[in-house]
Amino acid sequence: MTSPRVVAVRYATRMASKERFFLRYRSYGEPDAPQALDYYFWVVGEGPDALVVDCGFDPAAGARRGRTCLCPPVEALVRLGVDPASVRRLLITHFHYDHVGNVDAFPSAELLVPERELRFWTGPLAGRAQFAEVVEPSEIERIAGAHRSGRARVMGARTDVAPGVTAIDVGGHSPGQQILLVESERGPVVLASDAVHLYEEFERDRPFEIVADLAEMYRAYDLIRDLCRQPGAVMVPGHDPEVMERFPRLDGPAGDLAVRIA
Repeated sequence: MTSPRVVAVRYATRMASKERFFLRYRSYGEPDAPQALDYYFWVVGEGPDALVVDCGFDPAAGARRGRTCLCPPVEALVRLGVDPASVRRLLITHFHYDHVGNVDAFPSAELLVPERELRFWTGPLAGRAQFAEVVEPSEIERIAGAHRSGRARVMGARTDVAPGVTAIDVGGHSPGQQILLVESERGPVVLASDAVHLYEEFERDRPFEIVADLAEMYRAYDLIRDLCRQPGAVMVPGHDPEVMERFPRLDGPAGDLAVRIA
């Protein structure tokens, strides 16, 4: 069986500093430095059976938060040759605003959502300030409504979502954060989503500044390291600009915004 194509699509960017992005950065005793953060979603497979992984932020919400949108996510998907209206499955790794802002663009898709994430963001703690800052209430309600209507299916601790594609609950960054493990011909691809934002975060064991459970975040790093010990394994962080340099650009109209991971 041919392994699925895995593509990372960059649709936005933001410039700040390491002190802004790394938790308690001053504790490392290093001077602050500029740090860019890019925004991605991912596509596993091609054609009508393609699995779209996250769907980016709503451009209006991104602008309100000071993010620079390079290409609206829905337009980026079209440039990739995928019609959002025809997508059959949309997998959500977690519910932060920059991952769930365009659910309405996928009217025919079954939503695959982490069970822990759905339970937390529809629960009593979701409205507390340090949690509420990173979500849009209307977007949470949209997903919750899809679950009530039977359109959304929850994923547990480890869920096989397609042949050779497994979603794994790791928590940490968000209460129900999931990663995706894709078996490719060259070896496993770990789509870390926001379990790892930046290569430096992972390589130097430096947690990101938005964290729901620090112990879980560290355990997620350890799990991903274990997965990456397999021959040919690659890890793709959720926000690192280097992703666009480490992997080959796609041919065609999406070449300026998408790279092929496998």
